Amino acid sequence: MEKFYDSLHQFDANDLRLLLYNLLNTVESNGKDSSTEEKKLAEGLVNILQSQIEALHNHKLQMNKRQQYVYLVFSLSDAGSLKVTLSEIGKRELCQVLAFNELFSVGPISNLNTKTGQQNRLLWLMENEWNFHYDPKHLLENRIEAVKNIPENKTIVIWCADNAHDQTGLRFVLHLLRDRKQPVHIVNVTALFNTSELRNEEGLIPYSSGLIDREHFQLIVKENYEGVPLDPNQRRRYESEWVMLSNENRMLRLWNEDSVKGADESALDEVIIRSVIELEQEQDENGFIKAGSVLARVCDMSRQLVGYSFITNRIWFLVNQGVLEFSGLPKALHQFSVKLGTHRLR
Repeated sequence: MEKFYDSLHQFDANDLRLLLYNLLNTVESNGKDSSTEEKKLAEGLVNILQSQIEALHNHKLQMNKRQQYVYLVFSLSDAGSLKVTLSEIGKRELCQVLAFNELFSVGPISNLNTKTGQQNRLLWLMENEWNFHYDPKHLLENRIEAVKNIPENKTIVIWCADNAHDQTGLRFVLHLLRDRKQPVHIVNVTALFNTSELRNEEGLIPYSSGLIDREHFQLIVKENYEGVPLDPNQRRRYESEWVMLSNENRMLRLWNEDSVKGADESALDEVIIRSVIELEQEQDENGFIKAGSVLARVCDMSRQLVGYSFITNRIWFLVNQGVLEFSGLPKALHQFSVKLGTHRLR
């Protein structure tokens, strides 16, 4: 039996669902066409499965009753960190965590609450994001529906940081919740880190949850897991800002002067070039610098959360313009290098 349990770990949720479906079909077939003994065995198995399904259903109902808070976060990694931390402080059963698997700082966001807008965004991602993976489990429309269906008796807590991705996501979610009567709570981890005595090793204020040390993040969650009700005037302001951002038709959004601002796709090109220049000490014998080092430098210098794929695409745009030269395997971030080319940035 232990061997059987071990074999199940190699399958994901969809595989296990298919396995159960095939098992039920087999049981149904045996129950109809087999001997009396096999029919009894099939009926017994059906009864066992039915009782387990009912037990699981009841367990989910009980869990739903205990959950007082619905946390909304804007990445799967942030959701994972939050779940682990909630377990560590003994609050996991009180909280349901819903995660968007989007990068709201890049790509089209016009009419994002409609199928047309979602399709336009999906097509853009497929055309522009080399690392984009289509995952039906995390379709945007499913998350939108989940947000709209949060019961009024649950307290919504939106977790965010000071970056264009989270802050655009925050405004989008508040737009979706614009008819909700109950207050919406906020936890801005950057603001909390900034106003506390917490300090990380670099001495910089983190612009995303992932840049906060585990110990500091646990303290923030422990002291602020209930969130702070968003001021009604501020809530309406955020809703209006979403309408403005979605109507701009920009493909890039940056965090600047405590607000989200639409920008040209070329906005970080100068930072990329400056990063190449300042990494001169990492040049190989032919003057090339590993693209991964350039990308990390751009993130450190810009302090913007726009994703590796976007920056990589801009590097290749500069290569095509002759502003940069490359060596190695195209489209493989850790297998190509760049250096300054013969053309200047226009």
